[in-house]
Amino acid sequence: MKRKIKFILTVGFAIVLLLSACTAQPQAHFDSIDTLIAEGIIAPFDPDQLQPLDFNLVKVERGDIVSNLDLGVSIEFPRTYHLHFEVETISGHNSSMTQTAWDYGRFSGLFVGPNAVVTEGDLIAELTFGVPETIAIARRALELERNQFENSFALERQNRRQEIADLRVELEIAPEGEWEITALRLERAELAYRQFTNNAENRREQFDDRLERINAPIETERLYAPVSGVVSRTTQHFGPGYFRDLIPVTGGGMGNLGRSPASIIDMEYKHFILEAPLYVLRYGEIIPVFRQGGEAFFYAQIATDPLTENIVREGVHSARLIPLEGEFERFMEEVAEELGDNFNPENPYGLLTLRTRITIVRGNNVVYLDRRAIMEDNQRHFVLVYEDGAVGRRYISTGPNAFADSIAVTQILAGLTPGQWVVIP
Repeated sequence: MKRKIKFILTVGFAIVLLLSACTAQPQAHFDSIDTLIAEGIIAPFDPDQLQPLDFNLVKVERGDIVSNLDLGVSIEFPRTYHLHFEVETISGHNSSMTQTAWDYGRFSGLFVGPNAVVTEGDLIAELTFGVPETIAIARRALELERNQFENSFALERQNRRQEIADLRVELEIAPEGEWEITALRLERAELAYRQFTNNAENRREQFDDRLERINAPIETERLYAPVSGVVSRTTQHFGPGYFRDLIPVTGGGMGNLGRSPASIIDMEYKHFILEAPLYVLRYGEIIPVFRQGGEAFFYAQIATDPLTENIVREGVHSARLIPLEGEFERFMEEVAEELGDNFNPENPYGLLTLRTRITIVRGNNVVYLDRRAIMEDNQRHFVLVYEDGAVGRRYISTGPNAFADSIAVTQILAGLTPGQWVVIP
């Protein structure tokens, strides 16, 4: 409310009285004023230009003190998969692979780049090996041994089959007295044949196992995406044609990531984290979460007790938010509509900045005043009270957070009553 108070100042009369106390000669008085004006000590004025003195008044109220606190909400993806080749399993700083594999391993390709969107099962990287001479000799020797076995097997199998065929003919023409003995001989020959073929299959499996052991150090290894997500990192040390012994070991807290060609973030498993002063976080409260720069929002519940979480910094705690059922899905549909062509469905969180607004009740049914009206004198708070056309100083007692930037009003504990008018200086 604005009130106008007009002070009529008869400046000439005041000056006359002042100077008349010093001299009884009026002409000298007026000469002295002219002299002061001419010398620039005082400025001339026109009484017609005098205006009423204006100032703002505010009323002391009773009610609830509330404030809104805007806070950022971060999205974290705690599940990150660091991909490693199996032959590069490391115990401390020592590789578990053989020296032969170490010398001949060659990185043949990284098929994705940073921020690439991948689907579970996509090929990420491949490691191939050259064939050293020692392995080539062992493979040729095994191949010769297997060929000799197969040739011997084919000849022996033909002889056994012919023996069985002859016994079957003999059984058909055998006299009654010799038939039982001939049938027993045929049964024994067929059993021996089955054992012969089974032994041959076992021998072939042994050849396969021996060949696999020989080829193990040079077998191509491929890495596939274990989950659908986004590639968060590719190791710069991996490049086409790089030998394994050129890829350094990364020690310390990074967990040998120097040997991991890529890392993948599981975008489906996400946490919404709110950091705020402890008095703001109320376990179980449902709050709105907005997209900065848009109108879309969703409701989420504070799902962790901030007292059980780590303190982010002095006075600030963190709490996890869980969207209500179906809320986040609806929210993302609205975000897609708001962003239009700028929305990337494969990486929908790239342009997403979230905020929330929490309403804090700082006082119920209390006396309060616009904090702009409160002044300080020697560490004591006071206001200028306007009553019956006059302004007077009044010392007051204020509540907590009297000058918090986020609060427009201050609780008055003593010194004022609702309905009074106070000057805003």
